[in-house]
Amino acid sequence: MSRATTLLVVFALALAMLLAAPTPILLAQDDSTPTPISPERVLERAQEALQRAESVAQDSQKTLETVSRMLSFLESAGQAIGIVLTLATTVGATVVAFLWRRANKALERAEQLRADAERTLREIERRGADTTRAASLLQIGVQQMLAHSHDAALQTFEEAHKLDPNNRAVSYYLGELYTQKGDLERAIELLRASGGEFPPSEAALGYALRRKAEREQQPERRNQLYAQAEQHLLNALSRDPQVRDINGASFYGALGGLYRRQGRLEDAVRAYEAASRVTPHSSYPLNNLALLHLRQGKLEQADQMFRRSARIAARAVDGDPFDHWARFDLLTAHVALGEYDKAEEQVALLYESPPSAGALELLLGGLETVQRSPRGTAHSAQIVERVKALIERQRSA
Repeated sequence: MSRATTLLVVFALALAMLLAAPTPILLAQDDSTPTPISPERVLERAQEALQRAESVAQDSQKTLETVSRMLSFLESAGQAIGIVLTLATTVGATVVAFLWRRANKALERAEQLRADAERTLREIERRGADTTRAASLLQIGVQQMLAHSHDAALQTFEEAHKLDPNNRAVSYYLGELYTQKGDLERAIELLRASGGEFPPSEAALGYALRRKAEREQQPERRNQLYAQAEQHLLNALSRDPQVRDINGASFYGALGGLYRRQGRLEDAVRAYEAASRVTPHSSYPLNNLALLHLRQGKLEQADQMFRRSARIAARAVDGDPFDHWARFDLLTAHVALGEYDKAEEQVALLYESPPSAGALELLLGGLETVQRSPRGTAHSAQIVERVKALIERQRSA
């Protein structure tokens, strides 16, 4: 029997004894005398009290067990809650730290993007200013070129090219000028960059390749360059038959020069005749037709063409003393027609204001053609040597 049950039994016996004892007179003076309780009745009451005590003890035991279980549950739950709270605190701190780092990184990235955007904006503004400046220089360079100040125009276009290297017009003009100077590698590079869909650019590239082929010593490589040059010239002329170079000459003339150097004289004649139709007031195609007739031994036809060429060229240099191309035609015609005094005057003018070595090489080619023909003389040979000396002087300048 448990301690709680024992206590209840003792309590019940004491209660029974008290009930069995006589009531004091002092407490019962107003009541009638009670009937004495038999021992059997006392025992029954004691047993009833014991039963009630045991029942109460059992209920108490159940209550104690329930409370114990609740306390155990609460203790376990408290521990679990503590662990959860601890984990939550730890995880929360980790999450907060992670989010803080992410926020800092995002802020740093935003600052970097803002700085990059500012740099990009400044770069765009700088490029815009450079492009505007390059466009202005382009206009100045064109005016210088029209005034035959080719060296000044070259410097102007170079400055514009540094400011705006993607400007195709600048690359085209530079390519043309470098071709005239004889710097063919630089010319070809620039003309390729200026865009093949632009007929003057493609035609100029074909002309530069033709000039490069003329310098090539290996026959296979030379023929390859000639083929490339012909293709570019034909492509450009098929898209725009009126296409001209920066000097106003038809590119049919450049094609005719290619055919002439390949010995395709009939093709050359047709090309120069087409050039004459495109530029009827130009001496250039007439001068080259005259040289072709001279090579073919058609002296009368050659003389007629030289005279026509000389008249047109004379008018051109009278109106523009710096038109070296017209002066070249005039000088060649004087030599072919035996007008050596007039030819010497033109050579002297060339020495006063010489064009580039590359341009003079073209003049030399025509004069050497005359020299190899029946029109060649000792005097014409002297003029050829003077032009060669001028070319060397220009190369060393």
